[in-house]
Amino acid sequence: MITEDRLAMVAPCGIDCGICEMHSCEENSPLYNRLIERGIPKESLPCKGCRSIDGMCPVIKAKCETFICWAGRDISFCFECDEFPCIRLHPAADRAEILPHNMKVYNLCTIKKSGIEDFLSQSADIKLRYFKGKIHVGNGPGMQ
Repeated sequence: MITEDRLAMVAPCGIDCGICEMHSCEENSPLYNRLIERGIPKESLPCKGCRSIDGMCPVIKAKCETFICWAGRDISFCFECDEFPCIRLHPAADRAEILPHNMKVYNLCTIKKSGIEDFLSQSADIKLRYFKGKIHVGNGPGMQ
């Protein structure tokens, strides 16, 4: 059974903060040190997830604009918004190899279609397929 704390680790935009390196870095000192070297403040690690830190993203060192937009609405996830998908969720090639931004719309659609618990059962595989998969034109990313 998935706990309420784990469910709360999925950001309104669809990013699974529960499997983010900034959240899991506490048990991995080389990763922890690498994040600090890249400018993430020590006091922000491990990250507690967007919802519990009120959108104060350690990566951008400010309150996330997408979080601000979501917080002004009576919804749980961005896919519930009348404006979904919006420009804030638009994929971009910039740093796509290191940031999970381009996964947001896919994640949100998966949550909408299958529910949050089913999404969480797939989340690690979705992330692995995004970052390690090889595109098979017409068939999406495969793990070959």
